[in-house]
Amino acid sequence: MSVDKETKYDRQLRLWASTGQSNLENSSICLINATATGCEILKNLILPGVGKFTIIDDSKVTNEQLSSNFFLKTSDLGKNVADCVLSNLAELNTEAVGFAIVQSVEQVLLSDKQGKFWDHFNCVIVSDYIPQLDKLIDLLWEKQIPLLIVNTIGFYGSLNLLANETTVIETHDPSKLYDLRIDKPWPKLQEYADSFDLEKLDDQEHAHVPYIVIFIKALNHWKSQHNNSLPATYGEKKQFKTYIESLSRNINLETNFVEAVQSCHRAFQKTQVPDSIKNLIELSNEKKYSKIDSSSSFWVYIAALKQYLAKNDNVLPLPGTLPDMASNTVNYTLLSKIYRDKARQDQLLFAKEVYKILESQGKPKDIVTEDAIASFCKNAQLLFVTIGSKNLYSLKLVEQFHNESNHSLAIYLGILTFNAYISHYQTPPTIENLDKFIQLFNKEINTIIKPIAESTKKVFTEMLTHNSRNYHNLSSFMGGVASQEILKLTTAQYIPLDNLFVFDGINSSSERFKI
Repeated sequence: MSVDKETKYDRQLRLWASTGQSNLENSSICLINATATGCEILKNLILPGVGKFTIIDDSKVTNEQLSSNFFLKTSDLGKNVADCVLSNLAELNTEAVGFAIVQSVEQVLLSDKQGKFWDHFNCVIVSDYIPQLDKLIDLLWEKQIPLLIVNTIGFYGSLNLLANETTVIETHDPSKLYDLRIDKPWPKLQEYADSFDLEKLDDQEHAHVPYIVIFIKALNHWKSQHNNSLPATYGEKKQFKTYIESLSRNINLETNFVEAVQSCHRAFQKTQVPDSIKNLIELSNEKKYSKIDSSSSFWVYIAALKQYLAKNDNVLPLPGTLPDMASNTVNYTLLSKIYRDKARQDQLLFAKEVYKILESQGKPKDIVTEDAIASFCKNAQLLFVTIGSKNLYSLKLVEQFHNESNHSLAIYLGILTFNAYISHYQTPPTIENLDKFIQLFNKEINTIIKPIAESTKKVFTEMLTHNSRNYHNLSSFMGGVASQEILKLTTAQYIPLDNLFVFDGINSSSERFKI
């Protein structure tokens, strides 16, 4: 990456590094309907450097659109929306390449008999209602291209993420723990810990012993007196902390021992494979990785991890990162090197298993990169996988709506009914159509045939009273939410929505659901 780009994208590089930025710059996004919300989404993708974007819209600019869409000018009135917003959005970042298709989505689907038009997109966005949505969903689901459906009506909004399967290696999970192997030190680490004779060190040296060394020594002592087991109960852990304090010559002056007492949870941490990773290993099979390319190597890594664990005492590759700790430069530098060397050694062993699987599938080694393998090894504890749904609602969701009188679900199911109304009557519903709207809700969605609560009727009334899809505060907010989810998908980092988000702009509340 050039120096200019590093300066330009400095803040986001701190979030997803050069690998995430490269993924973003190589991505291609399609927006169907250049609404105010849709343009807000594209704005938030173009600024950080999305590679390509395509806008599909055959409508003309109206006065209503001029009042709500910042990317339209008065001089655009009566012109093609797609062309106008493309011209204005392109000014945000000259490195993003944009295309406008002045056709309806029905025309695109009709002319694209084999569906190849969609193949080069990493993600497709639908903003508000479109005809033949079911056909588009089926097509993209089969191609395993994520589809985001964003709706805004009045002060309400919803976001659906329809993705066949989502896998993430770099989850940036805040619950991540440092893998220090204090309970299972490898020979080099144990040798380093043994090189410290606490009783023979002078006071200055004693105050700079890294707490990892203190823990290893203390745990060895504990295990020798407790049948080789770690402190487990509250009483045992308290006793262990007291023993750590007793090793200090002056607990008020030795920061390293103070840190050790405060960080005792790291000494109690067992080196083991998390249940979530065990479940992924059970899922791995040849079907998962028989169709492999450089962008879909996740299941190859999982299969390789299974082989790696079998040959390495069922212990994950070491990430090799250390927390800050009180110590002198010499001790900390040497300890860091021991962890880095072990991590590099584990990475090479893991890479061998990856290459064996690629060879068995007739694939070249260079289909995966060393950096990608290193990233997997560093993040193997907190991988993310979810199987999605191509349904916009489920019987379970409707049951939850009735059983809990769920306000957010009333909003979402109302939005679905709003779009169904347009499909049936070719016009958006207004407050005068409330009875007909409720009848359609009961026919299309409320299949349990239970009477709807008065609170739900209030939601529907609010929705039909403010039936505009162009309130810019909602468009801006939902555009921000949707673009964040697309950034997660395109950079292949952070945990994405799974799989429904509903926003109530009146009460400033939101809720997530799994369909």
